[in-house]
Formats: sequence, structure tokens, C-alpha cells
Amino acid sequence: LVENNGILYVWTDQNMKSRELEIRIRDQLGVKQQLVNKKEIHDLEPNLKPFYHGGVFYDYARHARNPRKILIKLFENFVNKGGKFLKLNIQDIDFDEEKPVLRTETQRFIFDKLVVACGAFSKRLTDKLHENIPLDTERGYHVHFKDYDHLISRPIVYANRGFGMTPMEQGLRVVGTVEFGGLENSPSKSRIKNLILNAKDMLDGLPEHKDEWLGFRPTLPDFLPVLGPSKNYKNVFYSFGHHHLGWTLGAISGKIISKMISGENTNLDLQPYSSIRFS
Repeated sequence: LVENNGILYVWTDQNMKSRELEIRIRDQLGVKQQLVNKKEIHDLEPNLKPFYHGGVFYDYARHARNPRKILIKLFENFVNKGGKFLKLNIQDIDFDEEKPVLRTETQRFIFDKLVVACGAFSKRLTDKLHENIPLDTERGYHVHFKDYDHLISRPIVYANRGFGMTPMEQGLRVVGTVEFGGLENSPSKSRIKNLILNAKDMLDGLPEHKDEWLGFRPTLPDFLPVLGPSKNYKNVFYSFGHHHLGWTLGAISGKIISKMISGENTNLDLQPYSSIRFS
């Protein structure tokens, strides 16, 4: 389910100056990176059209071939350890004394502690808790070319155009763009078309794409998540707003929240992530 083939960023000379700044900053931070020239890029990815002039290769990076299967394994582990899963439409949150209460259309659930971790949909619940958290969505678009994952060996990001391609079990996945479009607006066909054209600029022989969709990245103005207790209700905790890094930061966020709920010391300064910053 996970491959350790690294990740490759490529660019043209037109984009070199901004790339030099990024490379220098990563060096200062101690990030291991390997600068690669045209020949080295071709050796890594011979099917790429030779539009590029240089790039960076992170040979230690890994990628998931099928994120859904990994999540299913995590879910099964949760259930096997006694976790309960209910798929319900939450209508409201209120309180029985200090205990949070979730209301559905027909049921009522009382908890000692409650965690709101609903990604881009979290604002629908925090609004009911009288918190003005400016959560929005960075909508990202995806296209699949079924059975064409063999064309590349690892994720490739075309830095000039801000999009990438990844070999997946489902085929070649092409992803990119950032659109502040909320949860209700229709997908932008022009963005889908742009992804397809970019992919065909990089690879020959791509067929008609198999499917397309968009995802909702939960994002806040300062690009930091909200982690910690509600400012208004001490028994309600938040964990959302991880923008592009939900997959990366989900596990550590869960550990932090579990320690906070149990009264353990997290040994972290969590003030920058508090919902109070938006008061």
C-alpha cells in the first residue's frame, strides 16, 4: 500500500529564481534534497517529455498507492479495539448541564467529552457553538487515467504549473489547483480541462481520463489548524483545518487531543492553534 520511490519536483528555467530561494531555505533547515539535471531526471523518469531544465529529488519520500485501503485498515483496528461507529446526520449540539449533547433527527447522545473533527464541514458545528472560526475550503481537483500508472515510478510535481501526478492502484492520478469555492458550488470544468492538458504536456500517449472529482481541503487564513478546547465550552475539543496536510498531521493531532482530554501534558505550546486566535 505504500511505496518508497521518492518524489520528484521538476521545473523550467523560467521558474529557476524562485526555486533557488526554496532550495536555500531547505538547506538552512537541514532538509535532505538532491538537485538533479536533465539527464538525471530522464534516468529517473524516461517517459517524461523533455520540457524540464532541472529539479529536486527526495529519495526518502514515500507515497500511498491506495489511501482508502490504509484508512480501512485503521478503521478496522479502531473497531477491533472496541470503537463504535455510527453514521448519522447531526442536526444540533447542545448541553445537558456541562455535558455536550449531539442531536440527530430522531436520537440524542450525551457525552462527557466531544471532539469536532469533521474537516471542511466542521464550521457547520462550530457555528452552533457560537464560535466565529473563518474556516473555508481550498478545493483541489483530481483526474484519473485508468491503468496508466506504469508511465511514472513516483509522484512528480511540475513546479511551474503547481500540479502533480502520482502512480496509484486506480491508475495515474493528476491533481492540482487551489480554489476557494466553499462546499456548495459546482466543480469548475475549466480546472479539470487544465489538469488534463498539463498531464498531456508532460506525458505522451494518455487516453481519455476515466473519472474526475474535487476534494475539500479545510483551511484557515493563517494556514494553521485548530487544535484544542472550544473557547466557550470546556468539554468540547476541536481538531480540524489541516489544509493540504490532513493525511500527514491526522495521527499526531489525534494523539495531542487524546492527551488534552485525559489531562496529560502534551509538552507543546498549543496557543497558536487555539480557536481563541479568531476572537
